[in-house]
Amino acid sequence: MKKWLTLAVLVAIAGVLACGLSALPPRDDAPPWRGLAMAYGAGNGVAAVVLGARLYDTLLEVLVFALAMVGVRYTLKPLGRHREPVVPERGVVREMADILLPVVVVFSLYLAASGHLGPGGGFPAGAIAGSGLLLLAMAKGVERLSRELHEGTLELLKYGAIAAFLVLGIAGFILDLRGSGFLVLFNLLIGVEVTIGTWVVLHYFAAHRGEI
Repeated sequence: MKKWLTLAVLVAIAGVLACGLSALPPRDDAPPWRGLAMAYGAGNGVAAVVLGARLYDTLLEVLVFALAMVGVRYTLKPLGRHREPVVPERGVVREMADILLPVVVVFSLYLAASGHLGPGGGFPAGAIAGSGLLLLAMAKGVERLSRELHEGTLELLKYGAIAAFLVLGIAGFILDLRGSGFLVLFNLLIGVEVTIGTWVVLHYFAAHRGEI
């Protein structure tokens, strides 16, 4: 019975895909998202929706991410400070960190700055930059990297980026501000917040649980 049901589901999915790829459904001369993208100064429909027509969803996602960082901090704080995890500081790790980190940072900035034109955006850019910090932490050690990054300054930068994004987003709704410049700025602010948030979570897990 399960085999026949699975076969029927696969046939149905194949039929839907075949219908979509064929010329049977009516098609518009131009994709419906192209006009929306042009209205917001974007080169793709995803950026026009995420940072334009449904920017309020993105504003809430940024707030949820910020609350998650606060939750990690106050949930792990009662555990007390843990001895820094022992990570073998091999020469190859240090060398790879020195070589790859500039590449990671440049690629992250590229994704954030060009996210309104093609695949990319602030969230993946921040995740990639955060991975670069993880690599550096494995090479240098978490606490040493924390001292070099001046976490107090990072905290101000993180909350400043969140505040700027929320203020600009709300002002954009009220004043109907549009244009590619705003999309680039939104992506850069999101990238800063996600990068620092990734580092904060990594540092607190390492400091209070002894894990990277």
